[in-house]
Parts: sequence; structure tokens; C-alpha cells
Amino acid sequence: MTTGAVEAMPAPSLIVGLRLSGKKAAVFGSGQLATSRAVFALDAGADVVMYAPSTPSSLSKWVESGRLTLVSQAKYSSSDMSAFSVAFVADAAPADQHTVAYDAQAAGVPVNVAGSAALSDFALMPTYRGSSSLQIAVTTNGVAPRVASRLLQEIVSKLPSDLEPQLTDVARLSRIALAAARQRDEALAKLDAMPTGGDTDSTSLSLADISTAATATQTPESPLSSSGSVAEEAAPASMLELDELRAGTAQLELTTDVQVASSYVAHGLSDLCFVYSAREQELGEAALVWSRRAEKNAYGDWASALRMETRAGAGHALWGALSAGSRVSAIASAASLPYMLPVLSELVARKQSVVVHAAAQSLDNIATAQTDFLDALVALQSHAVFLVSSSPQEAHDVALIAHAVSQAASVPVVHLTNGAQSASEAMSVRMASHSRLIAYVEAVVAAARKLNASPADTIQLAFSQFKGAFGRTYCSFEYNGSPVAETVFVSLGEVASRAQALLPKLLSESDTGVLSVRALRPWSLSEFISRLPSTTKRLVILNALGDCDDSPDALFADASLSVLVGCSAAPIEVLSRNVYGVDQHTFANAVREACGLQELPAEEEAAGSADDLGQQQQASVPLLATPAPSASVSSAHAIAQRLAFPEAFATQLTARPGEKTFDVKVSSLYRMTPETYDRNIFHIEFDTRGTDLTYEIGDALGVYGHNDPAQVAHFCRLLGLDGSQLVTAVKDDQCQTRSVHSWLTHALDLFGRPSKKFYAALAEFATDEKEAEKLRWLTTAEGAAEFKERVSDTTTYADLLLEFTSARPSFLYLVDLVAPVKPRHYSIASSAKMHPGSVHLCVVSVEWKTSKGELRAGQCTRFLNSLSIGDRVVVSVKPSVMKLPPIDSQPVIMAGLGTGMAPFRAFIEERAVRKMQGANVGPMTLYFGSRHRAMEYLYGEELEAYHADGLLTNLRLAFSRDQKEKVYIQHRMRDDSELLASQMLAQDGCFYLCGPTWPTGDVKDAMVGAFTTIGGVKPSDANKVIETLKESERYILEVY
Repeated sequence: MTTGAVEAMPAPSLIVGLRLSGKKAAVFGSGQLATSRAVFALDAGADVVMYAPSTPSSLSKWVESGRLTLVSQAKYSSSDMSAFSVAFVADAAPADQHTVAYDAQAAGVPVNVAGSAALSDFALMPTYRGSSSLQIAVTTNGVAPRVASRLLQEIVSKLPSDLEPQLTDVARLSRIALAAARQRDEALAKLDAMPTGGDTDSTSLSLADISTAATATQTPESPLSSSGSVAEEAAPASMLELDELRAGTAQLELTTDVQVASSYVAHGLSDLCFVYSAREQELGEAALVWSRRAEKNAYGDWASALRMETRAGAGHALWGALSAGSRVSAIASAASLPYMLPVLSELVARKQSVVVHAAAQSLDNIATAQTDFLDALVALQSHAVFLVSSSPQEAHDVALIAHAVSQAASVPVVHLTNGAQSASEAMSVRMASHSRLIAYVEAVVAAARKLNASPADTIQLAFSQFKGAFGRTYCSFEYNGSPVAETVFVSLGEVASRAQALLPKLLSESDTGVLSVRALRPWSLSEFISRLPSTTKRLVILNALGDCDDSPDALFADASLSVLVGCSAAPIEVLSRNVYGVDQHTFANAVREACGLQELPAEEEAAGSADDLGQQQQASVPLLATPAPSASVSSAHAIAQRLAFPEAFATQLTARPGEKTFDVKVSSLYRMTPETYDRNIFHIEFDTRGTDLTYEIGDALGVYGHNDPAQVAHFCRLLGLDGSQLVTAVKDDQCQTRSVHSWLTHALDLFGRPSKKFYAALAEFATDEKEAEKLRWLTTAEGAAEFKERVSDTTTYADLLLEFTSARPSFLYLVDLVAPVKPRHYSIASSAKMHPGSVHLCVVSVEWKTSKGELRAGQCTRFLNSLSIGDRVVVSVKPSVMKLPPIDSQPVIMAGLGTGMAPFRAFIEERAVRKMQGANVGPMTLYFGSRHRAMEYLYGEELEAYHADGLLTNLRLAFSRDQKEKVYIQHRMRDDSELLASQMLAQDGCFYLCGPTWPTGDVKDAMVGAFTTIGGVKPSDANKVIETLKESERYILEVY
């Protein structure tokens, strides 16, 4: 995205934002769509004039506030248009649509006419819409206004998926800043060079109001609400108070941790700090707290921190802020770096100064932070500078060096910090005051520019200047150990620190050393070789690479190439060891083994491991699966045996024993319906790269959701169960060992509905006769009515166990009696040919209230909706009858209701790819039905684009509640009898229906009517024709 006025945008279309704060908007119409447009404009800060016969009740609060004015459409005059900044035409008659559109274009006012790309200057994109004040739109720039026809190829395929929420946050903060401008004139001076939303007295939308760049700040007088991007953040335990550091002129010794130490430097030397986090939500807390408190940075300006989402295209907000001239930094998990890769590469090419402080961490299978360099090494290809730190002192120092190098060399710098659990440990750190931060950076910048230094030379200058200013020495490669070492361990950050901690004992037994890499990029081959003892015979690369198959990594490649090219003496052997997630004893023995030393005794460590194992069994991923037939409460010793001798016990570590599953990662997740709408329909994408998952058009994805861990823990407390106790039992013909908590969370459908068989079985364990009698009675004909009420009220296994307190079967019996968690299958909403390495779903949240008013949710939709970017999910693939016809030219007729649209999105994408490959694809007709166009027109922009392109020949929509009379898809089908008869009977077309069962009969009647009235089929033969079509797989139903 680039900043600039509309004139600079290339035709025919671009993504832009409409800044409406303080402006006036006109809305024409009174239906649901008009209401939606009005709410959009009001939320964006505009005052709205609504030309309609009456005010919708949902807008009454805006009328009372004075923000919404109702005017009869009969009183509208063309001269009124010049007072508005933007116009929306919805639910208006065709003649009125044309009148308003022409008036708007004559007055130079951007206009959107619902359902008419030809009359619109821009098209809203609800797929990417949140509760935003800076909406994403499409403008034709006045050139060939055919937005829909080019939307797919020009817009959707290039839209960064994280852009809208980022711009939302930035724009929200910009409004807050403007509201406090009187108190903050000096601080806001730096915003003068960019569009900030305009003068609130102006009524016209200026060219500066249409842009894709923004910057932000925040005032203490106007904090964001909890729904804003800067929420109330809890202060970290090692939080720093900045008053002393702001006022001091020397180094102060304070106690803090890695994250706070690096965040202090980022806050001190930045105007804007973006916090990108995946699952590690604690990252950047200090910066967010300082921002909320309106703490000034080292330059005396107000510094803001924004929490951002990690998703494809992450980092575009950095680009926008840099374009505005702001000093910018980011705090992120290293897992965010691959998503930032395209932006980092572009910033390198354009010589932009920005620092990303990235915690090299991931969560292991028991949600413990472990050092992980895998994602960081992937991001090396951006060619940014990469510096590495470990301890809190190093984090502070290297963060400062990183900012100095970035400013002096005009290059993005990634500062990799310690991501292990130990990173939260507070230590004494000598912190530079604000004045010392600026003095050091200015000194490095001056020295580098005087010498016209390269980035590599600037790093060396920064190290030298740091030693002079603060007395601490840093080098690109730092060696510790024997000067005559034969084995040298090469590593980064926290892993190198662990290896150095072993040196005192190792040096008493072997000549060895540790080379810690401080400057990972640019890599200095000559300096690397110069730091190695001349006696070196073997390099052992110690790396922490989560989710990796131990294949050689970038650090291994750098070291190997260095010794190959730079060593003229005897060849040096280079080995690699992945030490991700190992305990210190295992780590020590891996180091000793590489040195040829005997392993340390493990008696004490083995006992500790057995104790720890009980905790590990509570992990959110599976445990052991063995084919042994026994069932028992297991000891840690027995589990350790199975782990130690997997061949003897046929032990497997698997997510779902006996099933073909895949471990995929969430790459995108967003809600498609408005937040105010009572149905939450969301789109979710999974990254399948690195797995052997494949799927065909029409297949379903089985998602293995799990019960809410908090609910399970509460249940365990009420029943007095020890969640950490290990239990081995047979379930689904597989002997599994899990903790009690894991059984109830991942394996047993504890919050599912039990059958009568469970009621009867539970009665046998009831010690109270009345409870036993009641349980048995519920299984009889006399108790059938109450049993039916319980089923209707979704009484669960857990409910029964808590209701009948005297019935307490052993846990082993519960494992046997409670039904297993089964995968929930969802029709895949993507084509693998259009989205290689990815699979998409369209899901509606299932929620209901019990007779007691308790809100409940479907297990799997609750699970999916709770996921974050980067979370891992276990899935499987199930074939389906929903297949495209074998011949590309055969007509396809699709009927989808709500999320039943999912497989048809895949159908359309598949044929789009085939068309691009030169195939002659036949006509495609889609009947899509839902309640409201403005609320749940799923993938509407994509469908309109395909329709305009001609791939989707007929797009027939039925929004049942947008008018007085209910209109369903069968009504649209009845109107198309000629089309249905021709394509199904004369052209060998195929018909598909996906969605709820209720319209099946009416849809069939519509098809039969077409066959008999147009197709010449006798009424007595019509049903036979339908059956023949079903047998030949040309009339396919997937209903539920």
C-alpha cells in the first residue's frame, strides 16, 4: 500500500479507506441494508442524514443523540448533495438510484449504490469488515467503473488479510489524538505531514481523506474502551517506572526481565510500537501499559503501542507508519516473522529504519514457552539485520544497539530475544537513561554517516561505541572456552548461554569451547573463522527448532560454508543437534556426547522426569497409544517404561490413536457477519504445508475439537478427581494412557448428551435408592416424557453425574461408559488448486439456552471460534458425494443455504482455475439463501466478481427476511423453470443442494415442476426422472 491522493492511484481499482470522522453522510432507503449503511457511517464518526419514510427502531438511539437526522425522500433536492462527504443508496427504486448517483457524481461526492457496480464509485468489502472507522473500499477512480468485474483478480487476491483490523486500530487512535489536540499541539506536530481525518468543520471529503496510510497516538484523557486496540493491560511483575530513567543522566541498576528490558528501549526510541503476538499474549505488555499511561519517549514525545493480529501480510501497519515519518518499532513473537517476511523484504529494499524485537519462542505441548529459532531462521531471507540476545542485560544492550544500527544504516533490524520460560525471570540490569539512549544512537549515526558505513560496518561501529559509552563488550561472534579446543559448539542466544554454563565442568575433562553468534545477519565469514581456535576439528551446531525434522538449518549452512571456504588447514567436521524443549540433563548429555565424554548419571533427573510426566499428561495434545489390552490407573514408572522401550511396548505418540489425522496450523480467522448480528458465521483457514494432507473438491474436513479445559477442571474439582492422575484404558479399540484431565478434555464427550444406556448404567452405581430409582424410571415408558425434555434441554453426562451425587462409578468405568469425542465434519470451502497448502472452512457458531437460562455452545464451534493465529488443530479428511461433473462443459446448478454455501465456493474456485488453464467450462448457476443480505451474504463480494466475470453464469439470491413476503431458494427456482429443464434434461447438467433438510421437498417440487411444464416430462414420470438423476449422481443432496 502506498500513501497519496486519489489522483496517484492507478486505474481501474485500488483498496482505499474512507475517513468519515466529523463528516456528513447521506443514506437513501429504510430497509435492513440502509440500516447497515447508516450504522457503518455512524460508527466511522460521521453524522448521517437518512432519506426514508420512517426511522428503523434499531437507530433510535442515534436519533436521540443528534447524530442521525430523518428526512422524507420526497424532500430530497439535487442541491442537497454538495453538503455530504459520501452517499449510500440502499433499498431505493431504480429511478431514485440513478438520480442520486448522477447527483453525487456531479457534486464530486463518492457514492455506493447497492447492487450496481456501474453506478458506484466504490464497493464495500464486508468480508474484511470489522467495527472500523477506516473502512476498506474499492474505488474506480472515475475510470471505467466496473468494480465487480475486476474485483477478484485486482483486489481480493492482493489484499493483505490483516490490513483492515490494523487500519481500524490506527484510525481509532488518530481520532482520540485529534480530540486532545489542544493539550498536545507540540506532540501532534509530527502528524502534520500525513492525512489525519481532516478538519471537523469541513463537510466535503478531501483527497487527503482517502488513503491507506495512518499513524496514531493516544491520550490519557481519552483511553480506549475494552473493545479498542489498546485494552487495559495488566502490568508485568517486573514492570519499570520511567520517571527515574527519564530524569537521570547515567545508568541505573534496576531489576527486570528480558521482555521489559527490550520493551523499555523500544518505547524510549519510538513514536509507535506495534505488538504482534500469536499465542504468547504476554509479549509487549510493558509497552502497552506505558502507552496507556501516556508515558513520553526519550525524545519527549507521546509514544503509543498497538496490539496487532498475527496473520498473512502482518507488518503493513509498519509500512504505513514509516511512510508518515514516524519512528517505528515492533514487539513480536518469532512466529510472526514469516508473516512479516514480504514487508520486511520491501523495507530492506527501500532502506527503511525499523526494529522488530522478536521473542524466539514457541509453546510446547504443555503450553510452556521454549526457545525456538525455527521461524526466525525462515525470516533470514528478508536480508534484514539480525542481532541476538539472551539475558535481561543483553536484551537491553542489544535492543539499543539494534536501534542505533537501524537508524545509522537505514535498514530494518530484527532483535531476537530469549523466548524460553526463563525469559520471565527478573535480574539486575544496568539501564540507560533516556538521555543516554539518545546520546548513544546519535553517536553511532554520526560515526556511520561520516564513514558512509555499510550495515556490516555499522554493526562493528555500534559495538565499539557501546563499549566506550557503557563499558560492556559485544562482538558479532563471542568465544568462550579452551584456546586449544578441538570441539566447538556454535549457537544462538539462550541455547548458547546454556552451553556456556556447562563449560566449567567440561573444561576439566575436555578441550572445548562455545561460540555464541551475536550478529546472525549480515554473516561475517572472516570474523567467524577468526574466532575459532586454530585447533578446531569439529563444530557442533546447537539449535532449538520446534516442529522440525532435525534437518540442517540456516545456522548449520552458514557455519558449514564458512569452514569450507575460509579454512585452508585440515577440514573441520560440522554436525547439527536440535535441542528444542529438552531439559538441562538431556541437554548436558547431548553436549557431552558430542565431546566424546561419558553421560552423567541420571538417577536424580529420572525421578524428576517421572514426577514431571504426570503434569505433561495434561497437555492439550495427545498422549500414549499402545495396543495392550489392559486398563488401569498407571504409575509414572510404567509410563516411563513405555517411553523408554517403545519397540517392546509398541508405543506411539499420536493425536488420535488408530485414525489418520493431520496436525495443521490456523493461518486466518475472521468473522463474516457483523458483531451486532445474532449469528456468528466465521471463516477459518488452516496451513497444511509440511503435512501430507490432500483433499478433493467436495470433501469434508473432520475437526477434533475438545472440551473447555476450564469447565473440565471445574468438573474435576466438584467430583474430587485428581486431574494429573495417569489412567490407561481401552477406548475405540485402542489402549491409551492419558491424565484424567486429558481423558475428560480430549477423549470423552463429557458435555455431550447421554443415551438411555448411560442412565441405566449409572443407576447401578447409585447408593441412594431414590436416585437409583429415578435413573431407572427415566429409561421406562413412564419416564419417556421427562427423558425427552432432558434431551431437548441438552442434559449432559456431566449434568447427570453432578445431579445424582450418590452415583460415583470409578474413573475407569466412566471411560467405558461416556461416549468418545468424535470429529465434527465441515464441508471444505476452498479449492486446493487455488489455495495450495491451505484448507478453508465456513462455520456458524451453535449456541442455545437451556430451560434454566444457561448459555451453551456446540463443542466444536466453540473450540474453533476460540482459536488464535498459529494454534494447532488435529484434523482428518472425509470423502463426499459432492463432486463436480467429470466433463468441464457440463452445467452445474448449486443451491446453498447459509453455510451450505461452503462446498460451492470450492466448486466455483475449482472451475475458475480450470478456466484460467484454458478449459471450456460450462455454465454455473448458484441459488443462495439466507436471512438478510446485509448480514449474511457469505462471500458476497467474491460471488459478485465471479458473476460479473461470467464464470458464475446465474447468481440467484433469496434473502428471506429482507421483504414482507418470505422468499426462499425454491421460489427462485420456480422462476427459472426453463433454465432448469434445459440444463438438466438437454445438457446433462448436475444439481446439488447443501444445507438444512427443511427445503428438500420444496426444492424437489420446483425441479419436478420445471420438468413437467417445460421439459415435456409426464407428471407420473417426474419422480422416476429425479431418481434416475440421483442414481447417475446428477441430483446430489448433502443436508443435515
